[in-house]
Amino acid sequence: MNINDFIKKLPTAINAEAIDGAECIVQLNLSQPFVIKISDGQCEVSEGEDADSEVTLITSDEVFIDLVTGKTSGAMAFIAGKLKVNGDIMLAKELMDFFDSSKLA
Repeated sequence: MNINDFIKKLPTAINAEAIDGAECIVQLNLSQPFVIKISDGQCEVSEGEDADSEVTLITSDEVFIDLVTGKTSGAMAFIAGKLKVNGDIMLAKELMDFFDSSKLA
């Protein structure tokens, strides 16, 4: 699956319990930049950049897909140098729980 198709599936895989009350903007710097906005129990994804993001994740398309689908832990990717995080590291850790990986297979 290419990254564009995967990113488009994220809003359909939202874990409503995990995002309850969450308000955040996440910048993804993959092979191309994407923005995830979580607000009012909804998830929007778009191409591009947002200077107001609370956290930026920098990684490869493959590692991001593995992170969100639970094949790789964020801590292991970070330690191995496959994931860089700028900004709110706790939000980066919580982000993977915002999505139901079973809906992304």
